[in-house]
Amino acid sequence: MAPIRVGIIGLRPMQSGGEDIANQVGYWAAIAHLPALRAMPEDYEVVAVCNSSVQSARTAIKQYGLPESTKAYGNQDDLANDPLVDLVIVSVNVGKHLTLAKPALEKKKDVFVEWPLAAGLAESEELTRLASIAGVRTSVGVQGRADPLVTKIKEIVESGRIGKVVNSSAWVSFGMVPYDSWAERGEYFLDHKSGVLDSFIHVLGDFTELQAIMKSTISSVAILNAKGEVINPAYPKTSADQTLVQGILESGAVASISARKPRSEVDGVSFRWIISGTEGEIEVIIPQSLWQYGEPRRTLKLKIGESESQNVDFLSGDEFESKVPAIVANIARQYRAFAKGDTGAVATFESSLKTHRLLDRIVRAAGWEAF
Repeated sequence: MAPIRVGIIGLRPMQSGGEDIANQVGYWAAIAHLPALRAMPEDYEVVAVCNSSVQSARTAIKQYGLPESTKAYGNQDDLANDPLVDLVIVSVNVGKHLTLAKPALEKKKDVFVEWPLAAGLAESEELTRLASIAGVRTSVGVQGRADPLVTKIKEIVESGRIGKVVNSSAWVSFGMVPYDSWAERGEYFLDHKSGVLDSFIHVLGDFTELQAIMKSTISSVAILNAKGEVINPAYPKTSADQTLVQGILESGAVASISARKPRSEVDGVSFRWIISGTEGEIEVIIPQSLWQYGEPRRTLKLKIGESESQNVDFLSGDEFESKVPAIVANIARQYRAFAKGDTGAVATFESSLKTHRLLDRIVRAAGWEAF
């Protein structure tokens, strides 16, 4: 079967003189998407790059060692009109997702969009509507769903090994994220409408009832450039740094999610998630990382009845754990699943819209819109 031909929107070229893109905002296409695609040459071939100008696209093609035959485009319409492009990847500021993805959908091309799907619920609904009309395949960058850890958790829950789920509590800490500063070009991440709940509702289902509290204890942050220099000492931050959600799930289970932003964690743990059933419990621990990244030290424990808890192996047979850097592994798994048509490991526009609607409910329940 021929590889899926890919056009990337947002493969940003390195600045002259070079820079450590792994520590910079705005290079996610180069840090994760491109290495993931290159790890599967039998499944994917990058045939086009689209940036803000043709010259920018040409520079990126040369810098990242793409073939000379790779097309360079300066606008999304020209990319969408290329008959050799099967899949368009949009990896840019969320405020541009609708504008950049729409032409590709109208030309009935498959589309991958980074998370959040779009800037707010209305735009997310519009993208989902356009994709449905086009009848194309879609994917959204919440690659935690493709992590073997999440796959194993869902398998255990659905197998009934812990019985009927009656409670789930997740504690989230963003201690690894800068406390009172942020990188230039990453300001949009500070908006309160960003968030990740995909894995939680993918495994356990949605909330039917919920209560929420959102509070911002840090009203502004310093914006730093690539050299670590302060270019804005007080950029307004609208995102909540303390959030609590609790309620009842579709299954009837009681659930809560508590997210905090400390200067640093006392225990070095970024995520702790317990799922309690009538016959046993699951515990997930992820130290000092972001949920999506596939941190190598993440662990899964299972306790059934009175037996001792046991560590569960969830990586047997996985092809990406040692093949690509950890930060790339989950997105590579998502691309592999997409190529194979494995919908269970791929968040679509439709499933991501469900997450956006839940986020909207949380925001409204917390009265956050009043701010």
